[in-house]
Amino acid sequence: MMYVASHYHVVRGKDGFYLVPKLTYNLQEIYVDTRDFDPDDWLEHQNVAAAVLQSNQTHLLGESTLNPLQESVQSIFSNLVPRR
Repeated sequence: MMYVASHYHVVRGKDGFYLVPKLTYNLQEIYVDTRDFDPDDWLEHQNVAAAVLQSNQTHLLGESTLNPLQESVQSIFSNLVPRR
């Protein structure tokens, strides 16, 4: 249980629950209910947003928030994840 909590965000989306790999292993934001998230909510949960983008589960972001959020998170994301 601690392994899952430290390695994954459990994200509740509109159509179910998803395991999203964390970008850094920690016990922060273990469970996040995103069903009613707007762009401001995603900006408050930048680590989760970056992890969602990295895991190619962008459907969790919702279409209404995807473009503005993606632009904001891309700049944050580039600082969190080293280039390969």
